[in-house]
Amino acid sequence: MSQIFTTFCVLVALVDAASLRSGHQGSLALPANITSVNISNLGAETHVVSTLFSDRSTHTIGTDKQTALPPSMFVAVFTTRSTPTEKRNAIRALWQEVDGGTGNICARFVVCDNVDNFQASLLAEHTVNGDILFLSCQEGYAQGLLTKKVIASMRAFATAPNVHDACLNRPLFMKVDDDTFVAGHRFRQGLSAAAGMYGELVYAGVDLPSQPPTRNPQSHWYEPYNTWPHENYPPAMYGGPGYILGRSMINQIIDEGIADSNVLWNEDRAVGVWVNALQQRGVFVNWIRIPGSNGFAWDQPIKSGPWGQYPYVMHHHLSKECIACLIQVDRANNAYAETAGCFALNPLA
Repeated sequence: MSQIFTTFCVLVALVDAASLRSGHQGSLALPANITSVNISNLGAETHVVSTLFSDRSTHTIGTDKQTALPPSMFVAVFTTRSTPTEKRNAIRALWQEVDGGTGNICARFVVCDNVDNFQASLLAEHTVNGDILFLSCQEGYAQGLLTKKVIASMRAFATAPNVHDACLNRPLFMKVDDDTFVAGHRFRQGLSAAAGMYGELVYAGVDLPSQPPTRNPQSHWYEPYNTWPHENYPPAMYGGPGYILGRSMINQIIDEGIADSNVLWNEDRAVGVWVNALQQRGVFVNWIRIPGSNGFAWDQPIKSGPWGQYPYVMHHHLSKECIACLIQVDRANNAYAETAGCFALNPLA
């Protein structure tokens, strides 16, 4: 029986920036440690938003679509010191599959330096695999700790040419969590097209629209006024599923102090602010939508159906067992293969 496939048209559309980068300046005075960001003029121009990753074709292996080579990219996989080695092993297998044997994608697990009970096992794991990146930061999510870890990762990426680090010295940077599945065939195809069209001036990921910050101190996503006093965040890309930025953009974000001057408590929102600051300085950023899900119940993620109808390229908040199963489904690339069994494996709350 011939293999069926579903193909969505590639779209490149000019989108009104009011819908993608809208926001209005709040009434509070801007704190001295925050770089001035002009929120009031975000609707002044348009920019290209591409959906190059939306082709979900499942052609037989060997076609041009399936053999697209990914561009050279460093992947910062965010993990923690206490994360079991078995979980990282599942993600190692994932990124080897996503790379497709090309060597163009180099992934490292980012952890913050510390002297604790996990140090010996982490060093032993690094000796075996050579893929743990130890950085000067503090593990955690709240109060900007995760944002500072992102800054440390970007700083390591920006300085890679000076220390001759071949893994980090690449044109593209990706940050992703260690509980995210990435559909290799679709990811390679879309990323190859995006890099071919736009080079390094890209901001790619799962859409995170402009919204008001959460001001409830009890919320996991609390944002205090002293880090972001405005009524709305600018649009961004979700942090969990992953986002991609080009080297020239990261160099400017780090070298010009944009990141250090805007340490929001919500990491993905902080990156959106940094990209917005670049745009206000005249950098034309190509926003690229990658189909995906943050994975939490409120996002109503799809967790069943045949592989040919699975809508995501990046799917966050999944167990290592589920990810290992989906790797096999992606490798077989059979449009009829049912995905529900994978999602039933140790589902996360």
